[in-house]
Amino acid sequence: MKKLLLFALLGSLLLPIQSFSQKRKVKESSEKKQPEWVNGLVKDYIIVVSSGQTLEDAQQKCLAKVKEQIISSVAENIQTSSQYFRSENIQNNNSQFTENFQTATKTRAADIPFIKGISLTNVAAYYWEKVEEGDALKFYYHIKYPFSQAQLKALIIEFEKADKALTEQLEGLLAKIDELTNMEEMGQTVKELEALANGFIDVDPRKDKANVGIAKLKEMLKNFSIETVNNTLGEVRMTLKIGEKTVNTSKKPKVRSNCAKITDVRAKGNEWVVTYTYDECYEDPANSIVAEFLNSYGKATSTFYFNINSDKIDIFVNDDINLTGGSDSGTEVSGVKCHISLTSKYATPFMIEKVILNFGNEAPIIIENLNLQFTGEGKHDLDFTIDQNLLKETYSSKKYGMIKGSIQYKSVKTGETSIYKMYNQDITTSW
Repeated sequence: MKKLLLFALLGSLLLPIQSFSQKRKVKESSEKKQPEWVNGLVKDYIIVVSSGQTLEDAQQKCLAKVKEQIISSVAENIQTSSQYFRSENIQNNNSQFTENFQTATKTRAADIPFIKGISLTNVAAYYWEKVEEGDALKFYYHIKYPFSQAQLKALIIEFEKADKALTEQLEGLLAKIDELTNMEEMGQTVKELEALANGFIDVDPRKDKANVGIAKLKEMLKNFSIETVNNTLGEVRMTLKIGEKTVNTSKKPKVRSNCAKITDVRAKGNEWVVTYTYDECYEDPANSIVAEFLNSYGKATSTFYFNINSDKIDIFVNDDINLTGGSDSGTEVSGVKCHISLTSKYATPFMIEKVILNFGNEAPIIIENLNLQFTGEGKHDLDFTIDQNLLKETYSSKKYGMIKGSIQYKSVKTGETSIYKMYNQDITTSW
């Protein structure tokens, strides 16, 4: 290490010194006599000189040279001490690898706070001259900057610590990929991995690891899908999936409809809930809600169809009501079976709760608490037993060929209750 530092310091002596073959006249200087350290070699110091058309230009060039020499010293020591560099260099045995390694090391070393802190305020001594060389005026600026072996060692330790932190950061990001469930966090992890990958040279195995993680995350973000949780009239609930894993996003989906008015789009846990009104929609199988989720790498779209009549219930009776069977005691019949053929206009599930049959002005036949459920559009058979005893002569189709009555029913979905009233309804009895 001492030899390397000495080499770096001796480099300052090899810098071009003004030629004495031409007329040279010092017009102005910072001191009457040039200090002994100028163009010399002093232990634990870097001595450099630069020239420029202005004093400030020469001064800034000097500071740049100080930074360059310190960075080079760090890079050369890292190259010498790095087991990775030695093994890869032996394997590749080419100058291109060495140049890439040094360039990457120098770039990262420049970010060390000590390097960034190099300034005129830390200069141990300086000397400048305004010189006339032939027909030109030029400024020469000399800097004596403190930099010891102890400082070099501290910088190398700091660099290695930062390098280790990069490895730990990479491993941490890669380890959490499969556990990520937020799409924004996935996107942020891609950016962090890309920043790491750009900082590694091409032959660094960490660069390959970072690129594999980047590709995996981009593929996940590209191939996500929308899954329906529930689709009921007026509301759609959905969630996002990557494979079998449920994921979430803070970015609202784009939602549109061919006729409905979207009233709200909100996140609820891992679900997205879309509510809408459909007052302006006609009965059309194409009525739909379309949701589209976007990220930087892909999109997912899903269409949710709805039927404006999906919550409606409406039934009617268009066939004869049949009373049959039971036990005949001569004047009365008990345990009579009643059959009513119902037709439902809509597919909405409904429940028959109560039936009333009116034979003229006779006492009504009332059957309560039926709670018989039916689903689907079209015809359904309503069958039940009448608990009360019926007088054969009174409750007979021979006396009353048509009756009045009502059927009370409700929607299973909404609980809405309706009554279907019968007028002049044909009836048959088996007695």
